[in-house]
Amino acid sequence: MAQQMDNILDMNTSSTNNSSRDLLAANQEGSLTVYKLLYEYVLPIIVLVGLVGNLTSIYLILVDKQMRKVSSSVFLMSVLAADTGMLVSLLLVWIESLGYPLNHLPTVCRINVYLTYVFGFLSIWYVVCITIETFITICHPTQIKQMCTLFRARSVSVMLLVTALVLYVVAPIITEVQSVPYSNATKQCQPIAKYGDIHQLVFYADLVLTLFVPFVLLITLLTFMTVAIVRSVKRKQKRTIKNEDGNQSSIGQLPQVRVAKMLYILSVSVVFLNIPSHGFKLKSIISGITYLSDAESLTHLVLLFVSYTSFSVKFFICAACSKNFRKLIDQHCCCNRVTRYHTVPQHTIETAT
Repeated sequence: MAQQMDNILDMNTSSTNNSSRDLLAANQEGSLTVYKLLYEYVLPIIVLVGLVGNLTSIYLILVDKQMRKVSSSVFLMSVLAADTGMLVSLLLVWIESLGYPLNHLPTVCRINVYLTYVFGFLSIWYVVCITIETFITICHPTQIKQMCTLFRARSVSVMLLVTALVLYVVAPIITEVQSVPYSNATKQCQPIAKYGDIHQLVFYADLVLTLFVPFVLLITLLTFMTVAIVRSVKRKQKRTIKNEDGNQSSIGQLPQVRVAKMLYILSVSVVFLNIPSHGFKLKSIISGITYLSDAESLTHLVLLFVSYTSFSVKFFICAACSKNFRKLIDQHCCCNRVTRYHTVPQHTIETAT
């Protein structure tokens, strides 16, 4: 628990691994009360609700034949799986806060560090993929059939997974369970001192790959989409537009168009829930802060928990924004339903690449 302020620059390498360090800085009674409330009561709610919601969402996509044929569903399932992995890591943090330091077991420590890096990378980049598909749908609808295909979605998902697995393979090697100085009874899962330079390299590479690049892309794409949506509303454009051949094309009936609203809101929610925490990290890095005051530590802790909710809310976004998703919930998850719904017929847009 006593690692949070050892090095504030480590905030981004693994939020879940660093979360348990906040107790040292939060040494005032009020801060300790908030700490206890967040870790012992709020965190399990985030984790349990998120796990149930994410697994339910994956199940609904897998059991529905039509949804499996939509390219965006591939990215949606991928990000849900990555978020589930992050929530499992947070589950270890919660268990540790109850006095059971499983993360300080040598094997668990290294595996958790590695998987947290991998899942953190995949979670944000799958959201970027979802945003790119939504951008094509909103800003370049005539390119949907050519660009948004099952083959491309599956290929990109696998490529990102392989990249993450290879990119962070060094992380568990340079990490181990160590004794806290002046306290032989306390153990910490932290980088090995002799690999300090490698750890810094991994940290800054992860900072660029999971913060700078993806969030610049997300903000840029969402800005273009928002402008396009505003213009569309002002001009009262119809959903059907002319295709390249000059004929009326029922683009509005394509699956990607029908779920564009849901995916757009999903991307926006990820940005807004994570920006405060990331902004705090950037401010600390730019100002060269190596130690946080009690107020700053508490602020960071609260912002960190706000970012945790981004791993848990996607089920609710899908349910709130997608009529078809709500019908799937009623069809497969509700026991006492009176009317049995059927999903809206969807046509696959699998094309040769």
